[in-house]
Amino acid sequence: MRSVLYRFPDLQQFERIVGEPEEGDLELGLPAGEVVADGEWVLAVFELGENRRATSAAACASVSPEGARLTFEPRDWRRLAHFARTEATRPGSMPDTDAAALVRVEAEVRPAAPPGGKGAGAVARVPPPTAPLRLKGKGSRILIVDDDPQIREMLSTMLEAVELAVVAVASAEEALERVRSAPFHLVVLDWNLPRMNGIELCRTLRQDPGLRDLPVLFLTANASSQDMVYAFASGADDYMVKPFRAPELGARIFSLLRRTRRGAP
Repeated sequence: MRSVLYRFPDLQQFERIVGEPEEGDLELGLPAGEVVADGEWVLAVFELGENRRATSAAACASVSPEGARLTFEPRDWRRLAHFARTEATRPGSMPDTDAAALVRVEAEVRPAAPPGGKGAGAVARVPPPTAPLRLKGKGSRILIVDDDPQIREMLSTMLEAVELAVVAVASAEEALERVRSAPFHLVVLDWNLPRMNGIELCRTLRQDPGLRDLPVLFLTANASSQDMVYAFASGADDYMVKPFRAPELGARIFSLLRRTRRGAP
């Protein structure tokens, strides 16, 4: 499946376009420079703002004398609108719930970059915040898959501080063993792993009938638009580039957890 890339300067403009479509109007014009064939299915990738937040959805192309357009299924359009609404939260104005708690945790995590280290540096274990939190995702099980021990420690510290249950592993093979032996609500996945990489793991999850609906958030240093396309095509639900900010990571994690709970029977 080929990809078509849309770039928006900010989430607000994206939300205006997908948030309130006219009745039956689930279409977007083709970006300049893109070419499609009539009836072709493509992966529409939406890259938003300077931080390059991204999401994607499949769409069917139609070509007429008025120009080429992409038509989306109602379910996918609703998912895009939900993404726009939930990701539009600004760190400076977030309430003291869910991902906002990570703002305080981030201030307490002070990684010191070691000489020659590739990760975020040594991270001290921090206690949970003392202020009461109204956590909608409290107790959700998160699987972190990253071969960098400093990244695993930092993510575990941040997420455990907001009362998420965290399991961290260093390889895709161990991740598969974990998800097949116990339930998880979300996988935070690095791309560059030894042996099986993150893309291969994501594809494996999507091919497993019991795991195909498990949300996957890529957290990786791979920053190109083509990398995002590959990740979404493999079945990723979201994509973030390292280095990351704790408030944004929290917003995305809790957004995926809310989406999962709404889909639960």
